[in-house]
Amino acid sequence: MGLLPPRSPGRQPLLSDTWAKSWPKVAIPIAMSALLLQLLFLGNLSYLFGALFRSNSRSHALKILAVDYDGGNIGKAMSLAYTSLEADTFPTLEFRSPEDYPSPDDLHNAVCKGGYWGAIYTHSGASDRLNQAVRVENTTVYNPAETISYTYNGVFFPTIASSVIDSNLARLVNVASRTYYRVARDDAAAVNMSDPVSSSVFLNPIQPSSDPIMPTIQGARALLNTVSMVFPALMQFFFLMGLNGIMFGAGIFANMSKRDVFLTRLVVGKAYTLVSALGTIGYIWAFRESWGVTTAQFFISWMALWLFMEVQYLVIDTMMESVVPLQFFAFFLVTWIITNIGSTVNPFELTAGFYRWGYALPARSTWILLLEIWSGGCRSEKEICLPVLFAWWLLGSLGSAWSVRQRCLVADQKKREKLESEESSSS
Repeated sequence: MGLLPPRSPGRQPLLSDTWAKSWPKVAIPIAMSALLLQLLFLGNLSYLFGALFRSNSRSHALKILAVDYDGGNIGKAMSLAYTSLEADTFPTLEFRSPEDYPSPDDLHNAVCKGGYWGAIYTHSGASDRLNQAVRVENTTVYNPAETISYTYNGVFFPTIASSVIDSNLARLVNVASRTYYRVARDDAAAVNMSDPVSSSVFLNPIQPSSDPIMPTIQGARALLNTVSMVFPALMQFFFLMGLNGIMFGAGIFANMSKRDVFLTRLVVGKAYTLVSALGTIGYIWAFRESWGVTTAQFFISWMALWLFMEVQYLVIDTMMESVVPLQFFAFFLVTWIITNIGSTVNPFELTAGFYRWGYALPARSTWILLLEIWSGGCRSEKEICLPVLFAWWLLGSLGSAWSVRQRCLVADQKKREKLESEESSSS
């Protein structure tokens, strides 16, 4: 008994003359299909990886507002620390006068509304408090965290906020703490070393303190602008595959009024996208951990995602079969998903200028809308995002209606061909 089972009776073996003549007709399409798929994934993954390529060297494009309310040695230490850290891989500090931003609340507003990625400032009178603590017998508690503070929008591209903004600003403050000894030589000479509290203060003069807007530290934050932007397209694709198959099989496209087919699909589509949006925002909320979002933000986010699901449904419904044949639809779907993800995976400040065409894509507009909702109105771009989404929705609605008509016409053609075939066979 051989390792392989016997050949099936009534079928030609692989090396027979019959298959020898037919193999070119099979092998060439297989090879072309494999080549096209390799080119498809090579192009799409190159595009996606390119969105992250050398993003660290573009960190200087992220602007940080800096204000010295202290006006003393601690402020000088912060400035010198930035000079030593200044590089393409470090966010750019824009130093402004306290007259422009009279209080830390103004800095929070500048981060929320003014387009800054963060703000850092020295506390008023911090140098005087430190000087008094190290020069005289210390009878009060000195808090090194009340020297330099910073803020940033924790939900705005949360992985960037934590890895680039938070970490680098904390690093800046730590460098400023070491730099302080260079600018405060008089304090070093006059430190009261016999007082353990004063000497301890001198050895730890500055500590970073942060007050982020909407901290976003849950483990699932890395999936918010990646996987969560992929699933909407996949959900609509698989549903439409099933819906079209069921309607063709039931003869709906061939026998029902075109108007009623459209209205039926309209109602079914709206209901499905609403449920899809609810499921998506549901799993985001289920894994929010200590994230401080509210019930009102849940429902607003649901509506934003519903609009996004609608756009995905309408675009895929328009393109599937009516424009792109089903056997080639994977090429469109993969490219559509990857280009959309390329617009959300990284802020445009950290990508090459070419990627800014992503402003026109629905995923980017949806992501920015969600960030505005979750941060309580910060970094608003509604004047860009809503027109983009509604433009896609309007064009998709027109395209979807046209695609219904095309499917009905195709079903009519198949029905006529079937009747003609039956008539010819009976005669």
